[in-house]
Amino acid sequence: MAITYEVRFQTVDPKRRDEYVKHYIQALQSSKEAGAKGGYVLCSEDDPSSVLVLLEWETKEHHLRWRGTPPHQKFRAAIDGWQTEPSTGGYYLAEKI
Repeated sequence: MAITYEVRFQTVDPKRRDEYVKHYIQALQSSKEAGAKGGYVLCSEDDPSSVLVLLEWETKEHHLRWRGTPPHQKFRAAIDGWQTEPSTGGYYLAEKI
């Protein structure tokens, strides 16, 4: 069975990246109540401004239902202003190799 991942490519100030990652992880904890099963924040060794977030969701619909809720709005407010460019990404289905 395929696993649903939300993948976000983010750009941050390299000088604030470590602080951003810590803040992002803390702010995202409420998503677990909505069906997020965990994930990873990946920091590029080649580009210190590049961060990739990989979140595993029970389904895409779990994430979509979380969006716009008070916990999601609180999360968005907590990370607002940290990124130097809007994030990009989407949903991916993964098969184990």
